[in-house]
Amino acid sequence: MVREFSRRFFTGFLSLGVAVSAAALVHSSPASAEDWPSLSLKFGHPYNEAHPLARGAQMFADKIKEKTGGKINIAVFPNSTIGSSRALVESMQIGVVDFALVPTTNVATFYKPLDIYYLPFLFRDSAHAYAVSDGPIGAKMFEDMRKKIGIRNIGMYESGFRTITTRDKKISEPDDMKGVKFRVVNNPLNVDTFKALGANPTPMALSEVFTGLQQGTIDGQDNPVGNVKAFGFDKVQKFITLSNHQWAGIMFLANDKMFSAQPEAVQKLFSETAKETETWERETLNAEEAKYLEEMEKGGMTVTRLTPEQSAKFQKAMEPVWDKYRDKIGADLIKSVVDAK
Repeated sequence: MVREFSRRFFTGFLSLGVAVSAAALVHSSPASAEDWPSLSLKFGHPYNEAHPLARGAQMFADKIKEKTGGKINIAVFPNSTIGSSRALVESMQIGVVDFALVPTTNVATFYKPLDIYYLPFLFRDSAHAYAVSDGPIGAKMFEDMRKKIGIRNIGMYESGFRTITTRDKKISEPDDMKGVKFRVVNNPLNVDTFKALGANPTPMALSEVFTGLQQGTIDGQDNPVGNVKAFGFDKVQKFITLSNHQWAGIMFLANDKMFSAQPEAVQKLFSETAKETETWERETLNAEEAKYLEEMEKGGMTVTRLTPEQSAKFQKAMEPVWDKYRDKIGADLIKSVVDAK
């Protein structure tokens, strides 16, 4: 009896010791607020606070602050307040900005393979774009980018598929674009895309587009539905064509020098939280896009939905662009993206 009691007591004592040790390990891990490093970081992007992109960025900052007990603070600067998309990339390279949301086309100025994202009519649908961005093609490309320009991609938000808006001309055929003074992202591929349609492309920062449309410096622009609504372009444009000519991936960038200097637990925290908010942003954007379109129609905008035959005409007009950029982007890369599932 005494021997049995002693055995049970000793076994219980060992179990208690293991539990206490495990609790101590948990307490000493970075999950405890006191063990996270104290950091003050900057996060810049060009989007209006109402846009799902901006809300996703703020959610990321809020989650990091909450998870670290306030030890890691990330100040978010929307509306290009600390720089346009291009300037944000440059600021990250010199260590002035820590995180940024920047369209793939702007980052392509610094890392050319990203032009793949803006090859017109490349992506079949959102699922296709996600498969490329989230899968092995994206992983390989982003790692090469990190090595070459010192910027790490930790997520891919989206603006959705791009549309065409104009002030006083309905666009339903490629020939309708002839002579239109058209704002484009400052990237040769975007310029060539609209030159192929006969437009007069004008590169311009996103923050300047509303004024350009309002003053008549430009007649139209291309952006996803969410951007058209968030930036108020529907107030100065009468027509919108759901051309879906490009999928607008928005890269969640991190200054690699800053990121690599952090403990492994912090790196994991940043990466996992970026992915959490990526999922939320994509779902929210796609859910809200239909609502935005309905609001714009009620506000007096004419919405043109291309028939398959009309869409095919636009795709046919893009053949010279594909021919020009096939070797620049890489025929193998293009084929791997086309074949991605």
